[in-house]
Amino acid sequence: MTLIEVIISVMILSGVLIGLSNFTRRFQHLTNNHDALAIASELATARLEVVELHRPYSTVVATFHETSETSATSSASPSMSGYPGYTRTTSVVRTGPSATADYVTVTVTVVHSATSTTVKKSLVLAAF
Repeated sequence: MTLIEVIISVMILSGVLIGLSNFTRRFQHLTNNHDALAIASELATARLEVVELHRPYSTVVATFHETSETSATSSASPSMSGYPGYTRTTSVVRTGPSATADYVTVTVTVVHSATSTTVKKSLVLAAF
C-alpha cells in the first residue's frame, strides 16, 4: 500500500466512526426520552384511575382540583416515591349541574424535569 491509500482509508474510517458516534448519541437520547414518556404516561393513568374511583361525585372538584404532587409528596395518591424528577398536576373542572349537563373534566399533566417530557391525559366523568 502506498501512503496515499493509507491516508484515504483512514479518512474514510474516520468519517464512518464520526457518523456512528452521532447515531449512538441520538439513539441514547431518544431512548431516555421514551423511558421518561412511558413513566409519565403511567403516572398520569394511575392518577386518572384514582379520580375515577373517587366517591361521592359531588366532592371530586374539591378533592382533586389544582393538586400538584412530586416524589417528595407523602400524600400522593397513588404514590410517586420511586419517581424523582416527575411532577404530576391534576386539574378538575365541573360543568353543571343543570337540567341538560352535569359532568367533570379531569386533566392530569405529568412533567419530567430532566428531559422536559410532558404528558397530558384527560377523562370525562358524568354524574349518574
